[in-house]
Amino acid sequence: MRRLTLVGLLGTGLLAARPVVAGTILYATAASQARVDGFCVREGGGLAPAASVHVDTAGMEPRRLVVANGVLFVGELDRVEAFKIGPHGALTPMAATKTITSPAMEVIDMAVAADGQTLYVAQNGPDRIAAYPIAAATSRSWDFTSCIQGRVNGSYRALHIRNGLLYASEQLTPGRIAIFPINAGGSLHDPAECTTPTGKTRPEATPAISDQQRIQRPRSFVFLDDRVYVDEVGTKRIKAFLLQADGLFPPPVKVGKRLRWERPLSRTDPVLAYVDVVLFRSTLLASQFEKGRIDAYRLKPDGRLRRQPTRQTKQDVRTSPVRMAVSDDGVLYVSAGEFDRIQAFRLRQSDGLPATTPFSETDEQTGSFPNDVALAMLSEGCR
Repeated sequence: MRRLTLVGLLGTGLLAARPVVAGTILYATAASQARVDGFCVREGGGLAPAASVHVDTAGMEPRRLVVANGVLFVGELDRVEAFKIGPHGALTPMAATKTITSPAMEVIDMAVAADGQTLYVAQNGPDRIAAYPIAAATSRSWDFTSCIQGRVNGSYRALHIRNGLLYASEQLTPGRIAIFPINAGGSLHDPAECTTPTGKTRPEATPAISDQQRIQRPRSFVFLDDRVYVDEVGTKRIKAFLLQADGLFPPPVKVGKRLRWERPLSRTDPVLAYVDVVLFRSTLLASQFEKGRIDAYRLKPDGRLRRQPTRQTKQDVRTSPVRMAVSDDGVLYVSAGEFDRIQAFRLRQSDGLPATTPFSETDEQTGSFPNDVALAMLSEGCR
């Protein structure tokens, strides 16, 4: 049952790096117990062993945390909740989206617009990406005002916002990363394009303005300059693709009767399928659930991938790492799902390679199965 809480997570996206200073808290999901815990971050980046904050979620299986403008957004099985972050880290419920069941909303990932005014939510139940104005997060019936209609069973896995564009990984064959424009003010398309009235035909999928296809079950992806690095679950590789100056992928070329997409610039050998991938300095850090370790790939000077991990943390199948967060001062926080705790690893400042063992970890939160973490800076000391 506890491993089922992983299902909503396997599309991880990169959490924005936040500096760890006095007055910082790390929030963690307790997915199996429908709760969010908060752990004070000590000077030097270590974690307080016991949680100072506990708040129950209204929905089941919290699986995604995003912090923006003093608010913690929690993605759950059938809704998104918003909690106001207090000066010392306490959480106060302030809003929730309308609940979606049969099928459930199935929140997979969330991203916040650069201006902090819009929350984008990938929902695999209704196969859409919904945009919620954050200023309207004042009640338990918070609703989206624009959207992107996805392909049937498109299976979103990760979202990113970059330079006015929304990037989404989709695992439906042919797997792809699709790009959609964001309008002025943060809106997407009219909500009518994502609504199917009773007895009516479902709207057609919103066309992407660019995509990179034939990626076998893409999951997490991160950006570095003009490149995007993608966890390709189907082949157990990480691949690097080029972006044009406008942020779009090079268009496919017609060869005979078929379209041929740009080949990856570089790729790893088949190693493992990862849950989450984050970037620090020149190193990709990838969490491997089954083996219980973090693989680190230090990029070559030209940005190309090495064939094998440069370094691995000590393997421990008990830890089953899921999502991660990285601070600007070089601490990697890992939600160790089956281990029921959060672990912290130091990263080398010069290149981002991790220490092989954690320097800090929380006490066991028995039966909690943490599957995501998020850092928040506080206006006063954490307690």
